[in-house]
Amino acid sequence: MSLFEECKNALKNDFQIISDIDVEDIYTKLNMYPIKQNCILWMNIDFKDFDDMDELLESMQTIQDENVYVVADDQDIPVFTSKLKSIIENIYDVMALCPKVFIFNETILLEPLFPTYTVRVAFKSNLNKSHI
Repeated sequence: MSLFEECKNALKNDFQIISDIDVEDIYTKLNMYPIKQNCILWMNIDFKDFDDMDELLESMQTIQDENVYVVADDQDIPVFTSKLKSIIENIYDVMALCPKVFIFNETILLEPLFPTYTVRVAFKSNLNKSHI
């Protein structure tokens, strides 16, 4: 069984592959965030790092039932969607897909920081961080 199949099984019924027709819209949504050469420009965003997934889940209580997209930096792994809560509860299966994985929607962006088990999180409302 592939790592993708393991991830799909871990997410169970809360998993849907995005059709090829809709994938371009998903990439457009990802590009709402500051990105350059397939890297998030974290210096331009207020963020918080989480090592404890229970703490992360607790901090996401108000949005944990929202759907998020998962985009892996591997063309062989399809873009898919799931509930944020399911992704966090199965984060290690999601992280195993690829060294670079983006988890996001219109509200939030998460990026596992490979090779650690840390997840970096930013809310879209924090995109306009000023630098002095």
